[in-house]
Amino acid sequence: MLSSKIKGVKIAGISSALPKNKVDNTEYASVFDEETVRKTIEQTGVKSTYHSVGNQTASDLAYIAAKNLLETKGIDPSEIGILIYICAHHDYIAPATAFVLQKELGIPENSMVFDINLGCSGFVYGLQVGASLLLHANTKKALILLGDSSSRVVSPKDTSRLLFGDSGAALLLEKTLDESDVLTFGLKSDGTRFNEIYVPAGGFRHMNRSHELRMEEDGRERSDYHSHMNGTNVFVFSVTDVPQLVREFMSENGTTLDDVDMLFMHQPNLFIIKNLLKKLKCPAEKAPMTIDKYGNTSAVSIPITMCDSYGERSEGKKKVMLLGFGIGLSWGVSLADVDTNDILPVVLTDYCFEDGLIND
Repeated sequence: MLSSKIKGVKIAGISSALPKNKVDNTEYASVFDEETVRKTIEQTGVKSTYHSVGNQTASDLAYIAAKNLLETKGIDPSEIGILIYICAHHDYIAPATAFVLQKELGIPENSMVFDINLGCSGFVYGLQVGASLLLHANTKKALILLGDSSSRVVSPKDTSRLLFGDSGAALLLEKTLDESDVLTFGLKSDGTRFNEIYVPAGGFRHMNRSHELRMEEDGRERSDYHSHMNGTNVFVFSVTDVPQLVREFMSENGTTLDDVDMLFMHQPNLFIIKNLLKKLKCPAEKAPMTIDKYGNTSAVSIPITMCDSYGERSEGKKKVMLLGFGIGLSWGVSLADVDTNDILPVVLTDYCFEDGLIND
């Protein structure tokens, strides 16, 4: 486990955004038979998702979350010195989408701007990277943006389409230099399992694969431009490696789940969540779930669950555990104190950055 403890940086705001296009999973009865749809909803717990439409991308959702957060907090974009965008589905092969977001938000050139290509562990990883950089930079505020548009890379003939939703989020970090503001992390990654969750084509390794759907061994039709996942291996990883990391982390930091007010974890599916909570011996009431309403929203699933839980109400400061795991494979856990007054409600948007449609 890669451990770190960062003092003098706090989470100062969280915002999330969804596309306006809500999809009720019962609508898929016209694509798959009704019994298959019923069983999929029952097993995954996903009743509905939100899908971007037209040219709307994950970064459009992240932009709205960021704009909402900055305006609500009364922060001028010139105060942001670090901008990180975390997403597995970027607007372009190059440049980094963070530069597009810098333009849209009006963040000045005397700033650090870059992308991180991660999925479901991205919120915890991004928090660690952003806080580390902020602590040692001549700026007081950093903006960590997250986006996901998994619905775009799931085959229309794959029942996994019922599981994944699109979303965006923004996380504001502030340097306080107050040593009582502490962010603690435990991170792991395993590249030997890189192909447990992956999209084979579209990069430079396989640039010209066929887009034609083909039947695969698991009985689902996909092309190489669609997401491929070894469900059995990912499940085993989620309920063995992930709880082991949490136990190592708590042992190293002399803490238990009894010391934590809430556990906000990635929302892969109901079956994994229930098994993971059982392994951690964590009561369900301490671990809010949004898998039923939003589906699996990758790196955004942690912040959107926080916004769903506290965006419409405030309960003061909470000590929270954040747990992300997925593509890479990568997994991470963090402890943080969060003021629920700084967590905003989830917003809906149909925004699309039209200037990004270069030469269209």
